[in-house]
Amino acid sequence: MMDKELKYYHRINSAFIGRKIIEVYYEELDYKTDSEFWEHSTDIHSVDMNVIFRLDNNELIQIKWDNEFYCYGIGFEKLNEINIREGIKTIKLTENKNWAKLIGKEISEIIVLWDISEGITKEYKNNRVIKSEKTITKLPQTWQIEFGVEKIWVSALEIKENGTNSYWADHLTILFNNSEQEKYQLIKNASTQQRLIANSGF
Repeated sequence: MMDKELKYYHRINSAFIGRKIIEVYYEELDYKTDSEFWEHSTDIHSVDMNVIFRLDNNELIQIKWDNEFYCYGIGFEKLNEINIREGIKTIKLTENKNWAKLIGKEISEIIVLWDISEGITKEYKNNRVIKSEKTITKLPQTWQIEFGVEKIWVSALEIKENGTNSYWADHLTILFNNSEQEKYQLIKNASTQQRLIANSGF
């Protein structure tokens, strides 16, 4: 296991495990319309930018798509405050029915679902291949966040109306039930998994 992965697990463990969510916000591109683009369905929320949790220790943590490992995987950072920015719409979701049932419940476990892609990188000179090597790209595609028996999935996935869904996307999708997770095969297609619980050593 790479040192970079170990640090990632340690950060997740220390920030989330054993904590409770008390507020939820989405950051969306502001399309200047009254309709809410994030509500893909009753059980799926589709978010352009970020999901922000205020935890019971009053820390604000932003879950986002980023390129810490490769474009695009699940990353996060602590915030000092929620910044209201031009062109970005900040929406409070704490009372949304999907989130309301999880507010105040302890995060007992997070499973990081990694995706791995293998390929060949070629170096050219004068239209001739002068070097060819096997490359492996690995990124954290999805987090499975558990609150005791209840689970949600936050994935760098963009569900498109034409059916050409985009994984490794500059987008977040939150799935609130297992049947939706199975439909998009987040667990089935994961190359590896890493389980993070209290006292897991990270």
